[in-house]
Amino acid sequence: MKKLNQLITLTLLIFCVVQVTAQDQVQLYQKPPKAIADLISARGVPSISLSPDYTRYIISEMSGLPSIREVAQEELALAGTRILPSTNGPRLNSKIVSLSVYAVDATPAALAKSKIVQGKITGLPNFPLLSFSYDPTGRRIAIIVETNNAIECWVAELSDLRAYKVTSKNLNAFFIMSPIWTADGNSLILSTIPARSAVPAPDLTPKGPVVQVSDGTVAPVRTYQDLLTDSYSESLFDYYAHSELTKINIPNKTEQLLAPKAIYTSVNLSPDGNYFMASTLHRPYSYAVPSSFFPSKLAVWSIDGKQVAVLNETGLRQSVPSTRGSVLPGKRSFSWRADKPATLYWVEALDGGDIRKEVEKRDEVWMLDAPFTANTAYSFIKTDRRFGGIIWGNDRNAILTTTDAAKSMRYSYLFDPTKPETLKLMSSIFTEDRYSDPGSVIMTPRRGGRGGTIYTHDNYKTIWLSGAGYSAEGARPFIDQYTVATGKTQRVWQCEANYYERPTTFLDLNAGNIVTVRESNTEWPNYYIVNIKNKKRTALTNFPDPYAMMAGVTKQVVEYKRKDGIPLRGTLYLPAGYKKENGPLPVFLWAYPAEFQSASGAGQRTDSPHTYIRVSRSGIVPFVTQGYAILDNASFPIVGENGVEPNDTFVEQLIMNAEAAIDALAAMGVGDRNRVAVSGHSYGGFMTANLLAHTSLFAAGVARSGAYNRSLTPFGFQNERRTFWDDADLYLRMSPFRYADKIKAPIMFIHGLADNNSGTFPIQSERMFAAVKGNGGIARLVFLPAESHGYASEESLMHVAWETLTWLDKYVKNKK
Repeated sequence: MKKLNQLITLTLLIFCVVQVTAQDQVQLYQKPPKAIADLISARGVPSISLSPDYTRYIISEMSGLPSIREVAQEELALAGTRILPSTNGPRLNSKIVSLSVYAVDATPAALAKSKIVQGKITGLPNFPLLSFSYDPTGRRIAIIVETNNAIECWVAELSDLRAYKVTSKNLNAFFIMSPIWTADGNSLILSTIPARSAVPAPDLTPKGPVVQVSDGTVAPVRTYQDLLTDSYSESLFDYYAHSELTKINIPNKTEQLLAPKAIYTSVNLSPDGNYFMASTLHRPYSYAVPSSFFPSKLAVWSIDGKQVAVLNETGLRQSVPSTRGSVLPGKRSFSWRADKPATLYWVEALDGGDIRKEVEKRDEVWMLDAPFTANTAYSFIKTDRRFGGIIWGNDRNAILTTTDAAKSMRYSYLFDPTKPETLKLMSSIFTEDRYSDPGSVIMTPRRGGRGGTIYTHDNYKTIWLSGAGYSAEGARPFIDQYTVATGKTQRVWQCEANYYERPTTFLDLNAGNIVTVRESNTEWPNYYIVNIKNKKRTALTNFPDPYAMMAGVTKQVVEYKRKDGIPLRGTLYLPAGYKKENGPLPVFLWAYPAEFQSASGAGQRTDSPHTYIRVSRSGIVPFVTQGYAILDNASFPIVGENGVEPNDTFVEQLIMNAEAAIDALAAMGVGDRNRVAVSGHSYGGFMTANLLAHTSLFAAGVARSGAYNRSLTPFGFQNERRTFWDDADLYLRMSPFRYADKIKAPIMFIHGLADNNSGTFPIQSERMFAAVKGNGGIARLVFLPAESHGYASEESLMHVAWETLTWLDKYVKNKK
């Protein structure tokens, strides 16, 4: 009895110790100072969407931050997809709370003539909206509504702005959430939940072991998450992923079962609206790869619900090509030809998908016209390089794109589809040379199944291009007119020098009318109708500035060079009222490494110095309100040239980037080089741990949701295509876990416990923290319940800001 009592006492003591330890580690959600909290809570720019006939536009206002209660709803992870079992659809953290309709020409005379009704759409249930889409005619919109236990489809008539539910069936949004409008705008094709019994119950008695087999085939796969794991997860996938295709006739209020129960992953309507392509998944499933690798079938159906032809069937694929430029063998990239009523085309690799093979022609494009009889398919064109796509105009005008991934080159050719072998080079671009990018071809808007062809006003004598306008002075978006006969371009519009303005809609380029969104260092973004010929500007919106609390904060793009001469830059924010005479400030630096194949590409800038202050809810800009100099989005290029891979000198280049940034701010007199903190998310978190492991440049670091042990991502990561077994030393050199004993500066790890990103398992932060702690380092580990790779809830974002500020104040601002 005495021994029993002692055992009970010891057990209780251990229990109490465990309880105390657990309580010690539990941290209730905290809030940062009000200035930071207000910036995190502020809503961004509302969006506008023009109707297909360009007579109306809708302003959609978005919800605020979701609560942790919303984010922590039960979520199922099935074959690489996450859904809420309550709604059979995805969890979206940003939702629409109101839709308001306005006339593009809102003068009284125009309103009276057009009879356009302005105002908020009414009649909707008191639930958030997930999305909306115009019908091809612009008479009505389909609205996707999320209730407590379903996803529903509603329609609003724009003639009176009243919404109504169009079907008693709930949507299955596992793979397809957006409705498909038919060409006449009278009907919708929806992915709906079929009749089904109760949710499969777990069988707690195992049926046997789970077995995976390798047959000797080389099958490298990356570290996917949320995969199927057993027969029960397979049954759940079957239950939630199966849907029916339902056609709803809006005027007649009738429903038709268009296609029977299956796992539909995509539906694409033909340009004439008489057919649609539907892709479905089939067994056997895999526990090693997500659903995109499962066996699939692609079929053509008529709009009245009859399967016309099976276009392609693939088996289970358990690996993907790792060589840059290689593709899977077989048919791929099925699309409708946009300038034809119902013509399909697809691509087949002539090299078996292996870019390393020496072949005369790399890819072959095939065509198939309605009624899609298999033996009537014909070869359309064979390409010298890997097929990149076709932009269609009409029977005599189209643009072919090919790529050379090894050389980072992209080629565009004008050609006559009746003589596809006659190619005229339009441009050849080194993809990292963004300063020379001619821009993208402007297209007609896609309305229902129609549209998406080259925009022209003179029967293809000229076509139009629009680009970002990257240059050494910053981005200045542009519109060019390209003359087909001469191959020359003429600039017809470019953003003014002291603004950042980009086109969003091309109303009538011949008349010169476009819609833009414009901002400057002192002007919050708003939308305008601009005539590029007479420069007339008409405001469509007057959104208020949500960041008024940032008044007085200064923002500038800082340019500097690292020691090998590569130009770098970052956006510097300084506190309101700060003067250099006050002395250098503690610095908070945020970065994300990017790989390049050339030093010239790495040095090019893609920002604009004329944008208004931007505050990411999860970024570091709000900390400027607490007396820190913020260097946001600091350049951290990793360059490999002349056959050398960028990652061969990854750590050395990280150090050069960091040294250059710190030196620049110190030389300006605004940054105290002894009080600099570094932070980043995902690959930026990986960067942060490496910098603290290999340098003494930083007073502290905050590494968020990173992967620190590269042996846990052995078949490649980021843009690294070599495997662990190709170069084990590289994987070890790049792993800060290997050098955890060298980390002397305080480092905090933050990670979402529900992280679903490839490779960034929560255990990465757990083991990295344990390694630093075990070697006597100063570290803190913060796990965020229910949060995925990106943090979403108000409580989590506020708490991350509080943790970060507390860490920085202790180890950076007030560093001893």
